Amino acid sequence: MQDLTGKHYMISALKRQYADRLPTTVLIGPYCSRLTDYTVKEILTDARKSAEAHLAFYHRFKPDSLIIYNDIYLEAEAVGCELEFPENSISHPKKVLLENKSQLASLKVPDPKKDARLPYFIELCERVSSEAKKTAAIGLGHSGPWNLAMHLRGAESLLLDTIDDPQFVHDLMRFTTNVVQTFSDALIEARLTPSIGEAYATCNLISPKIYKDFIKPYHTELCNYYRSKGVFLGLHVCGLIDPIMEDIIEAGISFLSLDGPSSLKKIVDLSAGKIIVEGNVPTTLFSSGTRQEMESAIRNCIDTAAEGSGYILASGCEIPLNSTEDRIAHFFEYSHHYGRQFMMKLREQKPKRFSD
Repeated sequence: MQDLTGKHYMISALKRQYADRLPTTVLIGPYCSRLTDYTVKEILTDARKSAEAHLAFYHRFKPDSLIIYNDIYLEAEAVGCELEFPENSISHPKKVLLENKSQLASLKVPDPKKDARLPYFIELCERVSSEAKKTAAIGLGHSGPWNLAMHLRGAESLLLDTIDDPQFVHDLMRFTTNVVQTFSDALIEARLTPSIGEAYATCNLISPKIYKDFIKPYHTELCNYYRSKGVFLGLHVCGLIDPIMEDIIEAGISFLSLDGPSSLKKIVDLSAGKIIVEGNVPTTLFSSGTRQEMESAIRNCIDTAAEGSGYILASGCEIPLNSTEDRIAHFFEYSHHYGRQFMMKLREQKPKRFSD
């Protein structure tokens, strides 16, 4: 078999074919700054430095896809939310922008080519893509409409609004969906594939009813919008999503990044081949797990999801800032080892499904 690139492994999964091993990656996040002399603040504000940090991670670990997802507050900042940037931890809002609901009417959809750090993110993605796209798939993430609504209004207030003022929630979601669509257009124009993160859509925070009533309609709209542009919608949700998996499938999501607390078996069974699934390896293992715990998690994921193809082994969420190089390296080494063993057995059973 010829030497395969990371891009080949990823494409094989997207086509529901098999290669000689499973595609393998991690959600990097600000950890990549640890492989450079740059601070977290520098990589969150300087596209060149951030690109260098992402590429340093790529050259060190050779993931099959390079996922660019530094900062969950890009869109909130561009709308008008003021952020603080500590030197070596993630940025965060100084205060809630929509303390008064009447302020929503004055908010404007930002221009991705001019406002705040939206141009920074596009430049970052272009810099990374220009160097790595021949050998690795390029992935990225930006906030979905519910995430942005939470950032603008605040979690507690928005959850209370779903009871006390549901129309306001829909008005806010209409605005944030427009923001996401506008940013997506700019990403697509730059030949990038958008993928939204909805950390606050977790069932650790919301009820299934909130997802169905206030989030699902806008995810469905975005799926249809993206499809009209010739791209599919990827989604990442932190934490537990088992109670809303069926609704996520019904919304039309094509690619799901699954966090560690959620059931990989359940989404594989429910989706019946409708969704490409990535992830599910607990992120804590990258900072504090033993080699045995990491290996067990990898085997469990592969044994659960690999046989049907359409699965990408990955961290459930972005790896922690205090992840260790030896643990990340072992993740890739053992994933490749066990992934090849698994595929050797599968090749004997389903030879026609392999993409050599």
